Amino acid sequence: MPPPDATHYCRPDGVPDRPSVGGVILRAPGPDAATLEGAPGGWQVAVVVEPGPYPQLPKGGLEIGEAHLDALHRELREEAGLEGVQILRELATLERLNYARTKWQVTRYYLGISTQQEALPPLEPGYRLEWHPLLGGQVPDLFWPEQTRLLRQVARQLQRNGTPF
Repeated sequence: MPPPDATHYCRPDGVPDRPSVGGVILRAPGPDAATLEGAPGGWQVAVVVEPGPYPQLPKGGLEIGEAHLDALHRELREEAGLEGVQILRELATLERLNYARTKWQVTRYYLGISTQQEALPPLEPGYRLEWHPLLGGQVPDLFWPEQTRLLRQVARQLQRNGTPF
């Protein structure tokens, strides 16, 4: 599948909204994870690899009547096998076409912390969780460019402050 291009960020007439949520989920490795302390270079970010492989932040659509944070916790469990993630704050709302160009994704991204050292198996077939280091402001390349840009913002804050709080 070719990567998304600029046309994914221009909304055509008549394309319906799809409210979605996504997460920049961090963890501090090793014994510091329980206290949420870590060196600026010690933080890791959760990346979900969909079949293909297509690395991206965990995300997904809201079900009818579902609150944003409830949807986020459900998606984290389904795609990444993560439970009990502490949500710190909302980061941004990003918009684009879905890959099939049938819906306008309006995705509310949140920053969260996981102390879970071993993820459960994801419920979505073919999905897997990877933890990537955020060293020196470097971030993994993700399938969706706007996710990479958002992750760079978080990495810069970690580099400046040493903490996501």
